[in-house]
Amino acid sequence: MRPKRFDGGLVIVGLVLIAIGSYAIYTGEIFLSRLTVSEGQSMGGIGALVIAAIFIAAGVYFLFQSRR
Repeated sequence: MRPKRFDGGLVIVGLVLIAIGSYAIYTGEIFLSRLTVSEGQSMGGIGALVIAAIFIAAGVYFLFQSRR
């Protein structure tokens, strides 16, 4: 039986999405501006946790798809 091959690009994208989602869960907020972080440019609470969960789910999906 032939071993399954991995798509390296999808693995990298999946790991980056999981890392961003994990960081958002750890800190409890998502920064909306990527250039500067100042007062009022972040979202916290339930909204940030929902977005972080979506990022992690998308990352797992990309990792799953990389084995096809």
